[in-house]
Amino acid sequence: MVRRTANRSFLRFTSTGSMDNQPRSLAGIDLNLLKALDALLQERSVTRAAQRLSLSQPTVSSALARLRGLFEDELLVRTGRTMVPTPFAQTLAPRVQESMRELEDIITSRAAFDPSRDNQAFRVLATDYSALILIQPLMAALAKEAPNIRIRLESRDIAEHAARLQRSEIDLAIVPQRFSRSTNLPTEPLFSDRFVAAAWRGNPEISGRLTFRQLARLPYLTYNLGPLASMVDTLFEELGHVRRGDTIVESFVIGALLLKGTRQVTFLQQRLATLLSDQAELQLLEPPCKIPPIVETLTWHPRSANDPGHRWIRARMLGLGRSLASP
Repeated sequence: MVRRTANRSFLRFTSTGSMDNQPRSLAGIDLNLLKALDALLQERSVTRAAQRLSLSQPTVSSALARLRGLFEDELLVRTGRTMVPTPFAQTLAPRVQESMRELEDIITSRAAFDPSRDNQAFRVLATDYSALILIQPLMAALAKEAPNIRIRLESRDIAEHAARLQRSEIDLAIVPQRFSRSTNLPTEPLFSDRFVAAAWRGNPEISGRLTFRQLARLPYLTYNLGPLASMVDTLFEELGHVRRGDTIVESFVIGALLLKGTRQVTFLQQRLATLLSDQAELQLLEPPCKIPPIVETLTWHPRSANDPGHRWIRARMLGLGRSLASP
């Protein structure tokens, strides 16, 4: 999560030259160098790190020299036109990033948050389905209420959301309850949906309701969001109707659009299927059996629980989720 910083230099170098003769105790180290180290390890470029820190390139070069002396390691080594982190620097990077975020949380934990003026950025993990159903109306609301708030949407490694939250790679995750229930992270339900069967409108072999016999005969499109099988496939397997996918995709939206002009059938969340019905020329069918509803949840790491901006965006997302009409 990116927070506002005042328009001033946060690197106040109190000495120059090598660090070789300086003590290794915390009292003898300029902690502002930590910010420079974080920027350098993420950007892997003195120029880009300087731009990120709003400092001059010589100032950041000086910081890198001091850091090399402090750690007795080159940290970044030039290879052609790029700078590559040393093995030691690679082990440092996630620890430095996590330390910076914890320090920022400490400093801003009681800061006031004004949605009309503040400019925090939030990295949100969500499937394309959740993005269309919840993030799209959220962005429409933010355009009016919080025009400077930025959303960075990611969709990879949904099943690894807990580890990604722990590593501070993301700030919030919208995941099915079957993923979030296995973690000890704070979690709130957002909205629920039901599954429907879907096929191309021009498919003459099906109408009204999809039967297990038709499912076994027609080409089947299913989804893969990680190591776990889809919720529908798992249910059917438990009922003794094992059906392997003829087409396997990682995107619900792409899956819906791929049905056009084919004999394939699939299962979609009803909200998404209704939204894409005309564009994808879908016919929506009753499933061959009762499928439990899918519950989408919002989850985050406890370190962000008291951050004012984080609290505000969570409340806004939860409010939007609960305002969705039943499918």
